[in-house]
Amino acid sequence: MRVLEVLGVDFWGEGAYLALVDGAPLTVDELASRTGIDHDSLKGALVRLEDRGLVARMPGRPARYTALPPDHALEVLLLARERDIQRVRALAQQLAERHRKARVGRDSASLIEVITGPDGVARCGQQLFRRAEREIRGIDAPPYAQASDGERVNSSVNIGGRRVRSRFIHAHRALVTSGGAQRIEEDIAAGEEVRFLPEAPMKMILADDQAGLIPLLATPQVLDSCILVYPSALLDALSTLFETLWRHAQPFIPEQATARGGEALGDEERRIIALLAMGLSDEAIARQLGIGHRTIQRRVQALLQRLGATSRFQAGVLAASRGWWKPAEQPEQQAG
Repeated sequence: MRVLEVLGVDFWGEGAYLALVDGAPLTVDELASRTGIDHDSLKGALVRLEDRGLVARMPGRPARYTALPPDHALEVLLLARERDIQRVRALAQQLAERHRKARVGRDSASLIEVITGPDGVARCGQQLFRRAEREIRGIDAPPYAQASDGERVNSSVNIGGRRVRSRFIHAHRALVTSGGAQRIEEDIAAGEEVRFLPEAPMKMILADDQAGLIPLLATPQVLDSCILVYPSALLDALSTLFETLWRHAQPFIPEQATARGGEALGDEERRIIALLAMGLSDEAIARQLGIGHRTIQRRVQALLQRLGATSRFQAGVLAASRGWWKPAEQPEQQAG
């Protein structure tokens, strides 16, 4: 990798500069001998290095070149590149606004865009997370998009500590996927607000009120193509759908609790009760906790007996009523 390339120094320039940093002033012939770069390429590279303030030509004949102090010379270039990046970022915001305004009133075909390929879908999802300024909303259900570099498409990874509210509805079956409960707990720990539904009607990501992403073609394993929806009646309908489902979904974040009479619940028991309340089977709970199926069956039965419950759902209700766990308060206010 050519490290100095990010500062506009090409292959020949980097080779010449590093050779000069390592030794005394050199002529073009001496540099050519050390680097293996031909004379014509070296001459052009040295002119560009001089222009960037990285090398200086010494007096006398034949001309000799010396490297200027790297800490100062490279810092000047870095500051110039940072100013360039700031200008490009400002231009990007202006162009995005022009792009948005240009779409207003255009034909309906311009209000949606088809994104194809698993990697393209993953990249688009990441961009929605990163461009959100106020709030990300979504419905989470398999299958999942993942970029070719392995980076997961989710809020805790892509919001990156910005003050962006994140609300997600999860289907219960998302919890039975490998590591599903752990991923949700990580997102909750990062500040995401989470609710659950027995079934999710569709996958969805909404970035503010500016864009939405919904599946077009998917198999149980692969999310192959999606529709990117721009401000329109369709995007408004997706927003309304999310808010309706959010009101009816189950707010749930398990908290450490104490049983009636001061009896402390173990962390494992607390998680079993939480997963029972989410509707998971014994087999799914065993996978999530990494415990044998038969062991989970015995522990579930023991908890049902302690609660006096005749069903798994009733166990969750009774556990909540006794203070063994409780749904977390989820704010209903709109993100500002």
